Amino acid sequence: MSMGRAVVLCVLWCTAAATQEAFVNSIPVPYPPRQDLYEFNWTVEHWETMFLYNKQREAGTPVIIDSLTGAYSKRTYNGSTKSCELADMTEEEIGQVTTADGYHRRTTLINKQFPGPTIIVWKGAQVAIHVTNKLIQEGVSIHWHGITQQNTPWMDGVGSVSQCPINPGEGFTYRFIASEGGTHWWHAHLGTFRTDGLYGALIVLEDDNSLEAPLPVFGEEFVMLVHDWQREDSQETYLRVEWEATRFSHGYGDINTCRTRLDQADGTDIGPVHFTSGLINGKGRSYDDNDNAENRFVPLEKFSVVGNKTYRFRVISAAMVFPFRVSVDQHELTLVATDGNMIREQRAESFIINTGERYDFYITTNQPAGNYWIRADTIELHEDGDAVTRQHHTEAILHYEEAPDVEPTSQRKSCTDDNDNCTVVNCPFRQYGDASIECLPVHELRSPVNQSVPIPESADRFEEHFINFHFAGSDKNPGQRSSVNGHRFVPPSSPPQVTGDEGLMPCTDELCGGEKYCDCSYHVTITPGNVVQMVLYNMGSGAGLAGTAHPVHIHGHHFYVLDMGFPEYESNGRYKSQNPDIDCGTSDRCNMKRWLDQAWEGGNKPGLNLLDPPQKDTVIVPVGGYVVVRFTADNPGWWFVHCHIEIHQVEGMAMMIREGTDGQMNPPPPGFPTCGEFDWSSEEFERAKKGYSSFWSHTLSVAAGGGIGAAVGFIVGLALGIICCTLVRP
Repeated sequence: MSMGRAVVLCVLWCTAAATQEAFVNSIPVPYPPRQDLYEFNWTVEHWETMFLYNKQREAGTPVIIDSLTGAYSKRTYNGSTKSCELADMTEEEIGQVTTADGYHRRTTLINKQFPGPTIIVWKGAQVAIHVTNKLIQEGVSIHWHGITQQNTPWMDGVGSVSQCPINPGEGFTYRFIASEGGTHWWHAHLGTFRTDGLYGALIVLEDDNSLEAPLPVFGEEFVMLVHDWQREDSQETYLRVEWEATRFSHGYGDINTCRTRLDQADGTDIGPVHFTSGLINGKGRSYDDNDNAENRFVPLEKFSVVGNKTYRFRVISAAMVFPFRVSVDQHELTLVATDGNMIREQRAESFIINTGERYDFYITTNQPAGNYWIRADTIELHEDGDAVTRQHHTEAILHYEEAPDVEPTSQRKSCTDDNDNCTVVNCPFRQYGDASIECLPVHELRSPVNQSVPIPESADRFEEHFINFHFAGSDKNPGQRSSVNGHRFVPPSSPPQVTGDEGLMPCTDELCGGEKYCDCSYHVTITPGNVVQMVLYNMGSGAGLAGTAHPVHIHGHHFYVLDMGFPEYESNGRYKSQNPDIDCGTSDRCNMKRWLDQAWEGGNKPGLNLLDPPQKDTVIVPVGGYVVVRFTADNPGWWFVHCHIEIHQVEGMAMMIREGTDGQMNPPPPGFPTCGEFDWSSEEFERAKKGYSSFWSHTLSVAAGGGIGAAVGFIVGLALGIICCTLVRP
C-alpha cells in the first residue's frame, strides 16, 4: 500500500471512529488499536439517491449525470426567469452524492450513508449504538447478524421478537459484546427497510494467534457488500408479491412488458421479482436488453492495489432476492472463511453468495499491471425457458496503481478447457449444466482444524427437528405462500423476549395440526444443554420446478453443517424429484416429516461429517433437498429463524426457537420498553366516561364547593395523613 493511500485510510478510520458516520471499504493493515468500548451515534432517516444534501438547510436538490459527457449537474430554480436550470457541481459536492445505479429513489439510511457506517471493532469489546428514529411514520429495529448475543437476547434487534420497534422520535441504545470474530453485518429487521438501504458491515477483528489457521500477510483488507437494487420502495416490491402481481412489475400500465421467469441450472425458480440493477458498496449500473449500460458514467466501486501483494476481500450479501456468483478476472480466489468462521483454504474460480451469507477470500496481485473486473453475476441459465446469453450482473474494479485509471477490458476465465475446470463454491444444486464447471456445495468445505462437534451424552440429551421451508396454500386459498412446516408466521403483538408468550398468535391443533396450513406465531421449544440437530428441508407443495432455494438464517447460534442432500436430477442436471431420504409419503405439504430409514433417527444418519465440518449462521437449502445442522442449546432466549430472502421472510417464511423457559432466560434490563395490544369493552368505556376514581372526584368537588379554605384544609390534612402513615410504618 502506498504511503499516500495509508494516510487516507488512517484519516478515514479516525474520522469514522470520531463521528461514526462513515462507510469505509477497507481496513488498514496493521489493524487499528484495540478499544474496550466502541460507541456509535446513529440517526435513521429517509434520503434520496442522486441528491445533493445541504446540511445547513437540511434539504437537498436532485443531481443529474449526463449520459453523453459524464458531467454532474444539480437542479436549481432561477427566480428571475421562473425556470428550473442545471448548475455545475464542485468535486466536493460530487463526492457527497449517493449515486446507486444513477436513478432517483427514496431510501432509508443511517446518517444519510449508503451503505451505512462500517463498524470495525475488536473481538471481546463492548459495542454501544445509540439509535434515534427520525422517520415520519415507521418503527425500526436493527439486527447484528453474526453476533450470538449470549446473555443479551433482547439486543438481537428483531422487531416484535426480541424488542418493540423503535417508534418515530424514539431513541434506543444497543449494547452487546462482539463475541464472534470475523465478517458480519448489521441490518434493519422490521418490514422491508433492509433492502431500502438500512445495512452495513460489522467487522470483528481478531489477533492472528487466536485464529484456527494462519493467514498470509495482507497488504490491505477490503469490504464488499453486494445488493440487488430496485427503483421503488421495497415495500412496493413486496406488496406485488403478496398480491400475486409480479408479472406486471415493470409497470401496471405497461401493457407490452411482463416480468420473465428466471431459472437456475436445475430449472427451478430464482425468485419472484425481476432484476433491475446490482450494486457493490452502493454503486452500480443498469443495463438494457442488449447488455449496454444505460449510463456508463455512473461510478463503480474501485479497489486499488499494487503488484505482487496479497489482499483480503470480506464479501457480504445484502441482497433482497438474487444470489450472486463472485469472481475476479484472471485472478484465482482462495476462500478462507464463511459467515465469520474460518475454513480450510479452498481455491476457486468463483463462489455463489446468497443473501445473509459472508465469504472471505484473498487474491495475489500477480497479473500484469492493469484494471480487472470484479464480477457479481446472477446465476440464471434460462429466461422463460430460453437459454440466456448473459446473466444479469454488476461490477467493481480491481485497479493496479501502476496502471492507467481506466475501465477494464478484461475477460473472466474460460471454463471450457477440460484440463482447467472452474470450481464454483456453494452451488444450490449439484451440477452447473456445464461439465467444465465443478460445483462444490457448502457442506464439502472443511474447517481448518478438527471441530468439537457436539455429541449427546445420552439419548435423552439429543433432539432432532425437521423443518420444511417451502411454499404452501390452504384448502380455501390455493395461492402458494411462504411458510415453515405449513405455518405462515404472524409476528407477536408483543416481543416474547420481553413479555413471554402472551403476545403470540397460538398455533392450535384445530387450525394447524397435521398437514393443515395456518397463520400463527410458530415456534419450537428446545431444552438448554441438549444437542440440537435440525434438518432444514425444502419439499412438498411449492417445491419442484416452481420452488426456490432458501437461505435460512438461525439467530443466536453458529451451527455445524454436517450434510446436505440434493434432489434427483435428469441427465442434464434439471430437477426430477425430491430427495427420498425424508419420508413425505403421500403428503402434499410434507410438514414435520422424518427420515425414511428409521435407523437414522437419534443422530445416526450415515455420512454426517462429525470431524471437520464448516460452521455457519446462514445456509442455502436446495429445492427438493435438505441440510443437516447441529449446535448445542447453550444460549437461552427466543431466536428468530427465517428465510433471508426478504420478501419470503416478510410474507411468512419464519419461525422462532424458544430456547429454555422464561426463568432460564436473562431478563431485560430495568426500564426496557414494552408494547402490545389494547382492547376494551363498551362497559369499560361507560365507566371511564364517569371517571374511574369516584372517591377522588367526589372529595375534590366537595373541597371545591367549600371554597378556598376547604380546599386548603383538605390538602393539609392529606399531607399530614401521609406523614403520619410514614412515621408509624414498621
